Amino acid sequence: MILTYIFYALLGWVVGLVINHAANVLPKRETIWQWPERAPDETRKSLTDWSILLSRLTKGAVPDYWPSHIWKRAIIIEITTPIFFLFLLYRFEFTWHLALVSLYTTILILITVTDLEHRLIFNVVTLPAILFSIAAAFFTPNLFWPMALTGGVTAFITTYGLWLLGALLYGHGALGAGDITLATFLGFILGVPQIILTIIFTVFLGAFVALVLLITRRVTRKSFIPYGPFLTITGWIMLIWGSEISQYYFGN
Repeated sequence: MILTYIFYALLGWVVGLVINHAANVLPKRETIWQWPERAPDETRKSLTDWSILLSRLTKGAVPDYWPSHIWKRAIIIEITTPIFFLFLLYRFEFTWHLALVSLYTTILILITVTDLEHRLIFNVVTLPAILFSIAAAFFTPNLFWPMALTGGVTAFITTYGLWLLGALLYGHGALGAGDITLATFLGFILGVPQIILTIIFTVFLGAFVALVLLITRRVTRKSFIPYGPFLTITGWIMLIWGSEISQYYFGN
């Protein structure tokens, strides 16, 4: 059992490296399949330079070509992703469901990073994720596939309606197209009624955080606040505890 946890923690660390790599190249509209390059001389990184932790251990300092905001985010991802994976292993044990939830968690972490850093949710991430989640719905434990398909459609219609309402009241940009595809992905992996609760909780969480930021004068009424992280947080919570939460509210 200990070896299993060690293996899964290492897997989470490797996944964290992939997340950091994808978060670096996707905003440049580059493929994630390329070997990472160093800035500014654009030479190829060594294997140890893929990891900020390994760079610190082998070189004793952060390399000069790591921008401050990049290496700070990289080290957070390298530390937290193995923790997420260890928790998932503890929660679901070594099962098919664990593999699915780990993949979905990886996608949600990547989306959170890119939306926070660049205010972008990339279709190259969400669209394949939607297609995979539709196929996986037929094999996902405790998820009846018609409920999954209904969840995806419900999420799309609801968030598209919110996008139209936001555009009417506040102009374009109140809610992005990436938020619609993200919500649709969550709808397919959660199903109904979990996706309904996810959208409701997201609205309240986003409003609460925005209110706190306004009161503390961290933002103004005209500031843009990324909506994707609220969806990923509430969506991940429902992914893990959705059955218990929906039973509490709906009694089934």
